Amino acid sequence: MVDRIEIKHMRVFMHLMKEKNASRVGLNVGLSQQAISEYLKKLREEYNDVLFLRNGNGLTPTDFAFDLASKFERILTEVDKLNLDTTYDLKSLKREYTIIANEHAQQAIIPLLVSTVVAAAPNVSFKILDFYPQHYKEMLLSGEADLLIGFKAFIDQGLNQIELKQDHYACAVGNRSNLINQIHQLKDLEKFPHVAVSNRKDQLNDTVDSFLKKHDISRRVIAVLPCYTSLQRFLDANDVITFLPSALAAGANLRLLELDDQPESFDIVAAWHGRSSHNQFHKWMIETLLRLS
Repeated sequence: MVDRIEIKHMRVFMHLMKEKNASRVGLNVGLSQQAISEYLKKLREEYNDVLFLRNGNGLTPTDFAFDLASKFERILTEVDKLNLDTTYDLKSLKREYTIIANEHAQQAIIPLLVSTVVAAAPNVSFKILDFYPQHYKEMLLSGEADLLIGFKAFIDQGLNQIELKQDHYACAVGNRSNLINQIHQLKDLEKFPHVAVSNRKDQLNDTVDSFLKKHDISRRVIAVLPCYTSLQRFLDANDVITFLPSALAAGANLRLLELDDQPESFDIVAAWHGRSSHNQFHKWMIETLLRLS
């Protein structure tokens, strides 16, 4: 009977024992409530016990569930030890690692990350996918992607995640701009035309809009570009003002304006599904990301 129960069933069961609420477990492990119900149904069928009784506040474990939990805990402890004790050779590892990344991460984090990883693990390759708010959770859950790097504001808090760094929107002009000596205070920003970047849901344009509104500044936007990679060429041909994350400005050959105030900072995080937490290479990747941040 136990041969038909997988490690993933045991982990979901242990989460249910702790939380006693299927919805909360789903959020914690990145599964839908329906998926949690299917896992529980499988366990009930295998052990011929209801395992949990519904009450007004959630779930109450049966006596058999408590006995089963002690057995599962011993098994999972041994499995986790096995993962930790395995000798790990980066030089001989051969695999593809898929990262979902927004444009900020693709420019400011991914290049150095790939360079660092390939130097230590030459047979590892990467697939980088664009971030789409409606798809990323399903991709992490299914294993189509291993990791997500993006703005914390758009990432489900039920996923495992760590903060990598903070950034803020900086005000910039082209490298040959004549505006750099004509802007001395915030109010001067409304004297000249602006270019904006995207109005997609995975960008933090509201941060800039709120900043300008706070200082009672209206801007005349002559163009909205689809991505930050378009900015440099656009500013070469148009003497305008723009806002972009400061980490991207450094490599775009732009000149930053020194303003009296700046928009609020935002967090960049790495997030992943719980299924990856015990994978040795994944752990090393997270450590590498933290070291580079």
